[in-house]
Amino acid sequence: MAVRWWHPDRIKDLRFRTKIFLSNMILILFISTAIGGAAIYASTKFIEANTRDLSMQVIHQISDNIESRAKEVFASSVYVLSDSSIREIVAEQGESVTSDNYPAYRSRMEFLLAQYGNGNPYMNAIMIRTEKGQIYWWENKKGLDHTLDVQDVAGITGSGAEYLADHGANMGWSPSFRNRNEVLLVRDFTDISQIDRSLGTIIFSMDAEYFLSLGSGSSIMKPNNVAILNPFNEWLAGGDPDTDSLIRNNVNETLQEADASMAKVVHAGSGSYLFVQERTANLGWRVLIFIPMSVLLSDTRLLVLVIVVVSFLAVLISTGIAVKLSNSSTRNIKILEQTMRKVEDGNFDVRIVPLGRDEIGILSVRFNFMLARIHELINTVYKEQIAKQQAEYTALLSQINPHFLYNTLGTVKWYARMYGQLEIERMITSVIDLLKSSVRRVGEFHSLEQEITLLQNYLYIQKIGYGDALQMAYEVEEQLGQCEVPYFILQPLVENAILHGIEMSKGSGRIRVTARVADTSLFLTVEDNGVGMTQQQADQLLNREVRKESVPGVTSIGIHNVHERIRLYYGTEYGLRYESALGAGTKAIVHIPYRMHRQRRDEHVERDDRRG
Repeated sequence: MAVRWWHPDRIKDLRFRTKIFLSNMILILFISTAIGGAAIYASTKFIEANTRDLSMQVIHQISDNIESRAKEVFASSVYVLSDSSIREIVAEQGESVTSDNYPAYRSRMEFLLAQYGNGNPYMNAIMIRTEKGQIYWWENKKGLDHTLDVQDVAGITGSGAEYLADHGANMGWSPSFRNRNEVLLVRDFTDISQIDRSLGTIIFSMDAEYFLSLGSGSSIMKPNNVAILNPFNEWLAGGDPDTDSLIRNNVNETLQEADASMAKVVHAGSGSYLFVQERTANLGWRVLIFIPMSVLLSDTRLLVLVIVVVSFLAVLISTGIAVKLSNSSTRNIKILEQTMRKVEDGNFDVRIVPLGRDEIGILSVRFNFMLARIHELINTVYKEQIAKQQAEYTALLSQINPHFLYNTLGTVKWYARMYGQLEIERMITSVIDLLKSSVRRVGEFHSLEQEITLLQNYLYIQKIGYGDALQMAYEVEEQLGQCEVPYFILQPLVENAILHGIEMSKGSGRIRVTARVADTSLFLTVEDNGVGMTQQQADQLLNREVRKESVPGVTSIGIHNVHERIRLYYGTEYGLRYESALGAGTKAIVHIPYRMHRQRRDEHVERDDRRG
């Protein structure tokens, strides 16, 4: 029965928590027994005094190496400041950085900074904040449980600038501003060509192990009994929850100006320690080491040899047992996790082959079934949504174009019949321009300037019929002319304003078209001085069922189509709304995202026009 219980197939079907329990217990008991017994045996057999000179030599060598590594980081920062490509982006010597081109500059800067960061595996990140508030960074994402974003970098660089200001310096080494095990080099981004000019703040984030790992080869120095402090007595790296109190109680034991190092014995509740500290030559850092006297008074060579040999054998045996159980316990979990990552990337065709009949194996089967169902639902919903949007859009265009052509050509016919003047050439030209913009356009968007030009062509035709009874005003700043807007969104609104403002009032009509930007939104307003309506009637203009009955004189389908097109393009949070009051005119307000029009689309249209 015992042999059968340990059969691989039997182990594979055990419950997951049973596997974890067995592996942990075997590993803990074996390592604890082996290392503890060997350490006790060696410590009771061999005792030998050690000297303070060894400790002083070790800390002197370590402090020199720490300063050498700090100089390497400083040299990297100088290289970054000297990089003309980086400095050009930070100083915005070429094109100004805007919200539109920021992603491109952000990607370019990350590529440039990666050349200086990838060479050092201990470098966590390089962060830059310009004087104009632009944020750039490169980050070593290996082994991190959280990646930086714009808000994180802005907070860190802002804290760095405050740190330099508080200390009255243009460069300094600081503890982490985000509660991580790291050391920060903070300095002004000095303009190399004009050294008294600062372009912003740059921060190099180094993993604390970059400095603490220098003493890992020493038997008397471990990361948990070492602390590194800057000249401001700020804790940069080192320490451990078990020894922090010891370090904090002695951190104010500063060196005299004439002394570069010191060593003395201090006593704590857990025993006696040799407290050794040294000041680095150039940076003025203090390196503190607390070495247990029990270590100094033991025969380090034989003790280390025995512990290393026994520990190696213990770890080797424990590793074999742990690997066997761990592979059996977690292989389905690893496969499931890898499959989930593929699903996150959009691949719904992957499937898991269960390797056992435990809970994870059953979960894998259910996961496969879920993926198949999700894939089926996504395909169904996607096809239905595309078909629905295409049908709605086609229906909208079929309503808009005939309606517009009917009104325009009707006016041309009326003018030709009544006057027969040579100005008919201008009128026909305007009609041709309008038809060309509708029939030969590429895409569904153009610039606000082009939309207003089409509107002016339309109004030229209308003014021939209305004469001075129709007055038009435009309040659109020149830079807003390049904003991107959908085709044919202003003319239906102006047409409705003419019918409602001139036809119904029988007087002089004034229509004003304005444009303004608020945050990330563009607002286009068409305002008339007509008879107006109640706000309740204005709110019902876009309701198909009640519009004709509740708002006399407003029967055009164009305004409803404008509203529906905007919602199809941008979402339900955008669209058209009306504001009005009896005797005070009516405002039609278009709300769309604020975007700049892409010039290539316009050039393509122009090339097509020239071919015609």
